[in-house]
Amino acid sequence: MIHRILTSTFCAIFAIAAMAQSEATDSIKTQELNEVVVQADRMFMTVNKVSYTPTRQQRNASANGTMLLQQLAIPQLAVDVLKSSVTMNTGEPVAFFIDGVPATENDVADMNTRDVVRVEVLDYPTDPKFRNSAHVVNFIMQKYEYGGYTKLNTTEMFLSCFSSYNTLNSKMVSKKMTFDARAYYQYTNSSHKGTNEIQLFRLLGYDDVAPDGISRTSIRDNSKYIFNRPSASFRALYQGNNTQFSSTLNWSYEGNRTDRRSGTLQYTPNLFDADRWKTNSPSRKNNVSWANEFFRSLPNDWALSASFQLSFDHINQTQVKSESDITIRNLTAKEDIWGTESEIDISKSFNDKNDISVECFVNTYESRIDYMGSTFSNNNTSQLLVAPGVAYTFSPSGKLFSRLGMYATYYRSKTSGVEESKLYPTVNFNINWMPAHGHRLGALFNYSIDTPTGSQTNAVLLQTDLLKWSQGNPNLRSYHTMSAQLSYTWNPSQYVNISPIATWIYKHNYYADTYTLMEDGKGILVKPENCGNYHNFWGAINFSAYAFNRKLVMQGRPTMSYHKFTGEFEKSYTSLFATLNATYYMGQFYFGASYSTPKTNFNQADPIKRKTKSQYWIMAGWGNSSWTVSAFLINPLRSHWRSDMMMIDTPYYSMNTTTIGVNDHIRINLTVAYTFGYGKKVQRGNDLQETSGSASSIR
Repeated sequence: MIHRILTSTFCAIFAIAAMAQSEATDSIKTQELNEVVVQADRMFMTVNKVSYTPTRQQRNASANGTMLLQQLAIPQLAVDVLKSSVTMNTGEPVAFFIDGVPATENDVADMNTRDVVRVEVLDYPTDPKFRNSAHVVNFIMQKYEYGGYTKLNTTEMFLSCFSSYNTLNSKMVSKKMTFDARAYYQYTNSSHKGTNEIQLFRLLGYDDVAPDGISRTSIRDNSKYIFNRPSASFRALYQGNNTQFSSTLNWSYEGNRTDRRSGTLQYTPNLFDADRWKTNSPSRKNNVSWANEFFRSLPNDWALSASFQLSFDHINQTQVKSESDITIRNLTAKEDIWGTESEIDISKSFNDKNDISVECFVNTYESRIDYMGSTFSNNNTSQLLVAPGVAYTFSPSGKLFSRLGMYATYYRSKTSGVEESKLYPTVNFNINWMPAHGHRLGALFNYSIDTPTGSQTNAVLLQTDLLKWSQGNPNLRSYHTMSAQLSYTWNPSQYVNISPIATWIYKHNYYADTYTLMEDGKGILVKPENCGNYHNFWGAINFSAYAFNRKLVMQGRPTMSYHKFTGEFEKSYTSLFATLNATYYMGQFYFGASYSTPKTNFNQADPIKRKTKSQYWIMAGWGNSSWTVSAFLINPLRSHWRSDMMMIDTPYYSMNTTTIGVNDHIRINLTVAYTFGYGKKVQRGNDLQETSGSASSIR
């Protein structure tokens, strides 16, 4: 059924696009000069770059850079406008730049989209400004000689809960200096958060009274979640003819002021006097960070870039769990985290065909956790990663581009007195070939090592319920990851883009949570272990089409994925899913719709099977040179609060969990943005970033 729907839809898309091609001229502007017509295409592709020029309607319709990327329907990107996430259509992360200056997702959210001249998507760019990044989205902006703009943005969520996201940021340019100031506040108040869970325990310690196992059914019937997050940032950026330097100071606070849940409980057979459960997990997190970026263009086509970031987090968390009158856990955890990230890169370009860069990346992480209450203990974790390497690019013509990067990575970890150190190679190879205009073939290979997080190696033993405990594993070992990919991009015209992809991912001796018996056989221990190999083969076809002089933009993506686990979890599964969306512009108004089919798959090497529901929304908005207003009606026919399902079946333990939340309930997202500018447009930099701090190791 899905296949027939997708086939019919895409046939209609191409028919509309073909019809529109004969009716409309795809150009930014056509100017007649002495009978010579000058015409600029809105999409242009080279061997490792694709450039898109947004229309005025698309710029005015976008409250932020993510919305602009979504409205451009760039087939090389996967954009989720509701989550404000952007990745390559391969799933790989992208590095944002604005006018060649490093940027973050928050910089993209804060930008004045009216100033966007062009958007570039680059694969392994050789320009040293891009700091040897693998995949880049670079926004080319109108520039300011002096002055800048101030932007106020608010997004409100209704019907499912009340959630408010508010930003005030200002940019001021004075000659070669740019100053950014940003204030942000988020508030969420929800009464629908938690899980409904059915568990089956096959415990040898209870074999005499429960030979068929013990089932535990917990149903959430009450919850309250109140979250607030203020933050503030300031940055100074210098942009000279050959030099860029920026320094950013950021503070943020995250407060789960209230996070309590409760519900009914049933054990079968009834071995415990427990018919209710409740949890309470308030937390506070303060983060301070200082980030610096430096770039210098040197004589004879040499270039130097460097970055350094220092961050500190202080976290307080309370964990209280009980079943009827039985206290399962009553803990207070305090954690201090220090983290640094440093990188230096020296590059040289030879005769426009050969480029070489030498770089070194250093990352440090120090965490100390003190537990008080039902468990008194402390856990210290330290990690060091040093990755020197060299990358060579060979581009003999405009039709062939290749890049080889080789790195010798040293990793050292110490947690709970257990040390691991390892020296291993990291290799990535990319080649693109354009046999003809409008056709591009690409191949990619990566080899690397995945390392465990602090929470996965934290050895503290914590009770989850009357029959289950969890513990990190300080003996967990990093594992090898390989991936290979083939891609093809075909632009038969400026109105149609087709981009199929085929990908293979392999993880050797991956780690995942395992479910084994406690020593007395009367409980389940959940503990990460290195437990086998994982294969994932997936393919997708990305379609984009434009019609009616680009007033109608359509995009689709059918995907098939095959997962196979060996070792501890012997299983395989094939899934098929797809996404369709369209936007239509009518003067200053615009309308859109999107539909994603349900999906059942695995989150990479996590053996828990996940089932997601379909997602659909309709959108309407209005925008001019200063204001943007958009409203999303999401899942309008869905009144229940059930969301994703998670399932796993092992010899001693089985679980079927349904998430209760707001994501799959009917809701309205209303966004209003107002931007006013001042000064003379000739020079611009990028906006200010907001950081969220380091990942906690608290379990």
